[in-house]
Amino acid sequence: MTGIEGKSPKLRVAVLVSGGGTNLQALIDRSVKGDLNAEIVAVASDRGDAYGLVRAARAGIPHHVVDYGSILKGHGIGASAEAGPVDLVELDAAQKILRIADTATRLERLRRLVCAEQQLIGVLDRHEPDLICLAGFMRLISPYFIRHYNRDNAWRILNIHPALLPAFPGQHGYEDTFSHGCRWGGITVHFVDEGEDTGPVIAQAVYPVWPDDSLETIRRRGLSLEYEIYAQCIRWLAAGQVHVDTTSPRPKTIITDSNYPDILESWTIKAFQDRSRKAE
Repeated sequence: MTGIEGKSPKLRVAVLVSGGGTNLQALIDRSVKGDLNAEIVAVASDRGDAYGLVRAARAGIPHHVVDYGSILKGHGIGASAEAGPVDLVELDAAQKILRIADTATRLERLRRLVCAEQQLIGVLDRHEPDLICLAGFMRLISPYFIRHYNRDNAWRILNIHPALLPAFPGQHGYEDTFSHGCRWGGITVHFVDEGEDTGPVIAQAVYPVWPDDSLETIRRRGLSLEYEIYAQCIRWLAAGQVHVDTTSPRPKTIITDSNYPDILESWTIKAFQDRSRKAE
């Protein structure tokens, strides 16, 4: 199974954000410089006040809002609205993200999540993306959304996570790394599957945590790596250098870039050089 086969010389990338969009800006900057081999064709957010939408507007990128908050509260979909031709019971059996004990409550939550995802898919598909990049998108992704894009024997949804998975999944990777007194932190880029930050890892980068570091200093150190690693993973995908081996119990990625060791070494060197950021 391959990571992705591009439809054009440049991958068409859609980026999903919920907040400031610093990773989005880093991708925009590299795309403009011709250093990404990808074109950002759309940006979408679950929040109308996300600053990432401003970044997209400034760059002339089509940008959209799907109001997840209202939809999940039941607004705008109607009390008896159905989430299209979807078998919610089957979808519930496949999903690993909603841990609500009561079945009826969980299915209703899933129904509303799928309603939001149907609107998001409708927005994104107009731009014909090859790849969906989550960049601080703070919403759960259901198997409905995943199956829509992971077609044709390919993985097309990426996420970047501020910890060395499988350690510290969830929304607080930097905080968990710091509070546990870790001596190393890290960044992970992975494909998205039905679990919470459990998809096949594409690449990871590490940074040292020094005794006098604060949460903010390790966050700055990690963010500088985030910008590098996310862009590189997209380059590998655009070059057809990411393959997913599904013959093992857990899918694993294989990077065929001959420069892979040197790239990993450069990330580690950068992480040590960025210690100077403490004083900024």
